[in-house]
Amino acid sequence: RLRPEISRRRWREIRRSTSSSTAARATPSHSTLCLDGTSSARLGERKRIGGIERELIVEGPREVPVELAQDAAGWRFEAAHDGYKRSHGLTHARKLELSLDGRTLEGEDMLFALDAKDRKTFDKRLDRGGLEGFRYEIRFHLHPDVDAELDMAGAAVSLGLRSGEIWVFRPEPGVKMAVEDSVYLENGRLRPRGAQQVVLSGRVMEYATRIRWSLAKAQDTAIAIRDLGQDEPDVTL
Repeated sequence: RLRPEISRRRWREIRRSTSSSTAARATPSHSTLCLDGTSSARLGERKRIGGIERELIVEGPREVPVELAQDAAGWRFEAAHDGYKRSHGLTHARKLELSLDGRTLEGEDMLFALDAKDRKTFDKRLDRGGLEGFRYEIRFHLHPDVDAELDMAGAAVSLGLRSGEIWVFRPEPGVKMAVEDSVYLENGRLRPRGAQQVVLSGRVMEYATRIRWSLAKAQDTAIAIRDLGQDEPDVTL
């Protein structure tokens, strides 16, 4: 079975929990696209392996192409996965383009039904849903030190850092956007810290869907400003 969406109430429960590892592995807990509130992978039953209880992935993406390139304009990252192919007939792809000065990040999330088999799966799923399409949500989880608030009549989100740096997040017109509760799992802390997340949402009605967004440093923010502190590097990456 696919794991259900993590609701706002569940976020609050996770914050109070001391055993949030399972929920943290669900797709809504990551800064990516989620379809119908379900995860792109399925976890098996909890088993003891090597003296440690684990939930291994028993069904998940099989094809995960990745490409990284650099040119005169900056850096480009492209990746995709087929984790929703079996359930929805859709492949999720993401493209990120970072400017050379690091002040602008442009993103694009895409959903495609790539062949006749995928389109058939898509149509069956669409029929079961009453032709209302699939709900998608793209989540961007923020560090607890980031202060996020809707701006420009809901067309943008201002992100304030402790250093005084201001960044502005904008989706393309027509995409719903909200700022919701989130949690941050930090080494050395027994409980998750409260945080925020930016959530884009809409419905998938066709074989191809594209959602564009951008993150840019505010024009009046000095180039030299940086965060006051840095997290410890994650040696597991």
